[in-house]
Amino acid sequence: MQCQWLTKNSHNKLIIFFNGWGMDEKSIAHLNESNKDFDCLHFCDYRDQEIPDFNFSCYDELYLIAWSMGIYMSNCLTQKCSFPFSRKIAFCGTGNPIDAAEGIAPKIYRLTVRNFSEQSRRLFSDKIGFTMDTARSTKSLQDELSAVALHDLPKNSRFDTAFIAEEDEIFSPSNQYKYWKNNADNIIFLPCRHYPFHLFASWQDILLFQPHP
Repeated sequence: MQCQWLTKNSHNKLIIFFNGWGMDEKSIAHLNESNKDFDCLHFCDYRDQEIPDFNFSCYDELYLIAWSMGIYMSNCLTQKCSFPFSRKIAFCGTGNPIDAAEGIAPKIYRLTVRNFSEQSRRLFSDKIGFTMDTARSTKSLQDELSAVALHDLPKNSRFDTAFIAEEDEIFSPSNQYKYWKNNADNIIFLPCRHYPFHLFASWQDILLFQPHP
């Protein structure tokens, strides 16, 4: 697993972001452009489960934000380190990602791994509304997807808020709802496809978001 500090300016608040499959920091770069309040630690590329040892004791507030496959993979951090989060927020996925009822049907997942190609990459990017990491090879993206299926992590991840994209073609909204009705305190539907972050201008927008009545 890759991790990088997108911001480290000795703030007392930290956002830990787990990205989606095949994504890099470009997916959330605009959220960090005007960031003056948070340090930000970014995780991606889940071909392995290795996470460095971190000491977060210098922070007064910790926020976990995870998107898509990052929801499941965030368990690598939360089960390794016991520290309280001020809030945990999930976007467009579930903690049980390869499951016919609560995630992506196993048969569809296996076929996606087996048949993944450069054309598949382009089609997936079009379907979610954002371009996958262009610096990585198709083979590395395929390997990542294959590796996620082999990771043995907890399937019941409790989050404070789960955002569900109404037009999601990767994780169906109905499957997301089935999962989050038992694993989230609040469920919010967004008018978008699988990529949701164009709806927000900053991290603060996400933390303060209130749905329209």
